[in-house]
Amino acid sequence: TQTYFKMKYFIVILAAVVLAQAQDDWKIKSANEVNDIRRECHKEHPFNEELQKHEEVLRFPDEDVVRNYEVCVFTKWGVFDPETGFKKDRLVRQFEPVLKREEIDEIIGRCADKNEQGSPIDVYASRIQRCIDKTDIAPNLLKVIGKL
Repeated sequence: TQTYFKMKYFIVILAAVVLAQAQDDWKIKSANEVNDIRRECHKEHPFNEELQKHEEVLRFPDEDVVRNYEVCVFTKWGVFDPETGFKKDRLVRQFEPVLKREEIDEIIGRCADKNEQGSPIDVYASRIQRCIDKTDIAPNLLKVIGKL
């Protein structure tokens, strides 16, 4: 009977793990999917020629249109929720093909605060983006998303 209880306990744990994974049906986005999102967000938040040049190297100035564009992209990408903030696990999964999981986890953990400052959502998302821009994720992002 001890084996029976161990097996029953194992099945309960397995069911809990499967249920937890089923609740997050988010999938890693391909370069085409990310670029489609970026194009959608550009329609909502158009960039002038100067900002387009900054985007080519993913170095954005701190401007309203850029911050709102970033919120749009992160939200549609599914890696950010305006209510709860960044979804660290999704960002880690997205960048695993180009960086080691431990590196990404450490970078995201360092950059993705919980907005304890109470900043407006666009300022909050932009702050996280600026932090990530200073890391190894930034140059590797282009490998994940390609050019627009």
